[in-house]
Amino acid sequence: MKIVVLTTGATRRRYFVEKIQAKFQIAQVFIETRDPPPPYPTAHPLDDARKVHERDHWYDGNPPAFDSIAKVKSFDDLNDPAAIAELRDLKPDILLVFGTGRLSKAVLDQCPGGSANFHNGDPEAYRGLDCHLWPLFHSDFKALRMTMHRLEPELDTGGIIDRRSVSLQRAMPLSHLRQAATELAIDIAIDALNYFKNNGCFASTTQVRKGRYYSYMPAQLKDICIQKFERYTSTL
Repeated sequence: MKIVVLTTGATRRRYFVEKIQAKFQIAQVFIETRDPPPPYPTAHPLDDARKVHERDHWYDGNPPAFDSIAKVKSFDDLNDPAAIAELRDLKPDILLVFGTGRLSKAVLDQCPGGSANFHNGDPEAYRGLDCHLWPLFHSDFKALRMTMHRLEPELDTGGIIDRRSVSLQRAMPLSHLRQAATELAIDIAIDALNYFKNNGCFASTTQVRKGRYYSYMPAQLKDICIQKFERYTSTL
């Protein structure tokens, strides 16, 4: 089976690809380089803390170049005709999406049966961006999940292939949550790929409700999330 990954160059995406590559051959990784700025301030010390933690936890502070892990090609926008043409030529059996911008129907049409996205949350409650933070703002700790779902033109509405709760530890800082979620995404991906290898498809269940769409979390709300998360994990 031919696997193509659509992602970004972030450290956690490299780690994800590295661990999948150790189990299955990845034919190509397409990296989206655009990073449009949010329309309001979102930068917060939490963002830097989790980046530093991920680099240190997985790579002792020195993550490898992406092209040392897998075959990569970079595009500003994965919806560009050049990216779609490259994808069409590859004829993937499986298209794994982790962290890109919204993809067009023209992209999804290149792998209609095997396209799946990794969503850092529960899409039946929280769709869109920062879905590991919005549940904290709402004190909805049970929604701290990682979901693998089929791709549809509408964001985060496709059938659920797998959905699991992120494992939390006592006194765990919020800067460690995304690392735990990424490692869970790897476990989910490996199980789903093994299923596809044995059955020629992904099994999924239709979502029964459509979660509310959220955008970037404003910087001033992240302090609230830190306080609520640390208060919650102190009781585990």
